[in-house]
Amino acid sequence: MIDLVRLVLALAAATAAGLLALRALRALPAAPSERLLAGLAVGLGLGSMTALGLAATGHLRATPIAVVGAAVLVAGGRELARAGRALEARALGRVWPLVLVCALVLIAEVPAMLAPPVGGDQTKYQLVYPRLYALAGGLVPTPWSFWGQMQFLPNFVFALGFAASGGALARLLNGAMGVAAALSLATLVGRHLAPRAGAIAGALFFTLPITWSLMTHAGVDLAVVLYAALATGSKLMGLLVPALLGAAVLAVLAWRAEPRRRLAGAGLAFGLVVLVAASPWYVRNAVETGNPIYPFGYSVFGGRYWSSAASEYLADYYRQYQTTWTARRGASPYAGLEVVRFPWDLTMHPDSFENGARQSMDVGPFALAFAPAVLLVRRRRFAVLATAAVGLGYAGIVASAAWAHPRYVVPGAALLLVAAVPAARALLPRRLFAAAVAFTLAGNLALTTRLLQPLWPDQVRVAAGRLAPAEFLRRHSARFAFWERANAEVPAAGLVLVLEKIPHPYYIERPFVLGSYLEQGLLDYRTLATPAALAAAAHGLGVTHVAIDLAGLQAGGDPFEASVARLWWSFVAEECDPPLVREGGYALYALRAEMGPTALAAAGGRRHG
Repeated sequence: MIDLVRLVLALAAATAAGLLALRALRALPAAPSERLLAGLAVGLGLGSMTALGLAATGHLRATPIAVVGAAVLVAGGRELARAGRALEARALGRVWPLVLVCALVLIAEVPAMLAPPVGGDQTKYQLVYPRLYALAGGLVPTPWSFWGQMQFLPNFVFALGFAASGGALARLLNGAMGVAAALSLATLVGRHLAPRAGAIAGALFFTLPITWSLMTHAGVDLAVVLYAALATGSKLMGLLVPALLGAAVLAVLAWRAEPRRRLAGAGLAFGLVVLVAASPWYVRNAVETGNPIYPFGYSVFGGRYWSSAASEYLADYYRQYQTTWTARRGASPYAGLEVVRFPWDLTMHPDSFENGARQSMDVGPFALAFAPAVLLVRRRRFAVLATAAVGLGYAGIVASAAWAHPRYVVPGAALLLVAAVPAARALLPRRLFAAAVAFTLAGNLALTTRLLQPLWPDQVRVAAGRLAPAEFLRRHSARFAFWERANAEVPAAGLVLVLEKIPHPYYIERPFVLGSYLEQGLLDYRTLATPAALAAAAHGLGVTHVAIDLAGLQAGGDPFEASVARLWWSFVAEECDPPLVREGGYALYALRAEMGPTALAAAGGRRHG
């Protein structure tokens, strides 16, 4: 309960800060009822920048955060109260069935946010590095993983949550961004596309099974949806949103035959706003690695702890991954014009993009069914077509140029979904439209219920205080069961080298470095060809213990992976003591302190270099 109170305080402080900033810039929405949402979105961005600044200066602690929060509440309290009073309560009364459905979904999601995280990208990197920064009170160098540089706006919001209270607050902030995303889509539709249909659009998005998955697994995608609806971005691929919007603005001005001077001025002004809003996280990467979009763009920017070989192998890995799961739809990864099948595959075969349950990536049938009807819209036709075009452009670029993955295209799919609402109204009679919406919502909810097992009953027990978080994790996470024992074996001054292709280090409570061969900077397995050389590199880093995924010792998806698996097998056999812990497919070894002549020579050369 205390975390819910802290969430309310955090959101109030963020909104107050955002409203103050918007008023200072004379950029408050014209409609007073929309100011609270705009203030929250801007405030979350300012909060993320504040967290990055505190972390960079070594002051990411609860006390400085509380002082900043109290200051903005005092300064912006009146503005916050004014925006709150401007909300139209009667408008909620007109759509109370939709509000009730979404409220019940949110209530069901809260226990999953309060319970500890299990699996997914949240334990791989989304929550890992914010937690590290909060524990250290500042930025932590992570040359052993490029994911440490893939920390953008939402991740530093999570860092605020970890530093101020803990993991539960960080996960609740992720959920708050999901609620704000649904409200922003509803506002977009109600204000610009189809009056009185905003609540329908928001409910269609909020009840999607993939939205449940994103709400209950902390990540960055809901934030991208929020800022996509508000015309900006929040992560690497989120830069597509302002790029597409900027192109659309210039196209509209050119179509209206505006003078070239105004065209140039509008483009420069928009670009300046985007540059100022987006720059902090990219500047951080440029300072730390020399590459603002690290590790991507290596051929252009270069970057420390990376190489062309690492880029090539990472691309090969992703291609292998995509090839494995496209077998579920009896196809291969998209090439050329094959990408035109993506809307159908995204709707009918979302499980063919990821190792996960179909329902966890389901985007619903509404967009595929009705988005083509945007051509029939007559009222506010240009706005509807522009929204659909930005959504289609985002999804198409990501699917063809990056990775066709449901989670990565959610911002584009969300814009197509809301554009499909006025399209469906134009195509269907009023009662049939209402029936289609009701049927879609019921289908979304029915499919979402399949996501409740096996975690949700125990998540409710954790939220109610009837099950300890540690016991919950022992039941549902083999990684936690292993690390609970391994953490007890490693002294506080120890350093663990984690040998795993896809590490999920969230549960590690001791200093660690990752030794995945997907990231060949700190430990380049193309040069570390012998157990002695790997031992020398490990000793040079100060490693005392080695944790390994035992299944990785048998891996052989490609020749390079097979060679590293053989190296790891020989390394733990020749350079480590017998395992201290074996649990759930993982093992912990103590690295032998003594080194043979070959290893000593290698270590000496490494230190000298």
